[in-house]
Amino acid sequence: MVSKEQMKAAIHAAFDGAVADGAAYTKVYAVEIRQKNFLIFRTTTVSNFALGFRPGRTDFVLVPIEEKNGTVVAGTPLTITDANRASVKKRDLQGRFVIKTTDGQTFRLTIIPSVAKILAATYQLPVEQKAEYEAFTALRDALTAA
Repeated sequence: MVSKEQMKAAIHAAFDGAVADGAAYTKVYAVEIRQKNFLIFRTTTVSNFALGFRPGRTDFVLVPIEEKNGTVVAGTPLTITDANRASVKKRDLQGRFVIKTTDGQTFRLTIIPSVAKILAATYQLPVEQKAEYEAFTALRDALTAA
């Protein structure tokens, strides 16, 4: 199994490769877990993201990522600015950070300082990001205050 430091470095490298000037961003790992309940069964869809931001600014970049055997591959980045951000909610009922864009996309992201091994075994990637999480909370608070 990949260590938390190796996973964090792989996530950061994938973000840096997908975003121009990616090294200038502070990056946090975020996960979106969507569940749909049907009469007979329940489906769970897990989406992993690298969220990059610059302290003191209200724009950020959301990059979908996929992990396979310790290798992280980045998808197409989505830049969210004041112009295309419809709303931001600090916490929903499940404690998730909710972002809505003007084109109708909604992201319900769980961002935590450290992903425990039990969570890493089920849904989330194992990362330790306490310093980055503290910087993210400042961005989140700025966005929800605006």
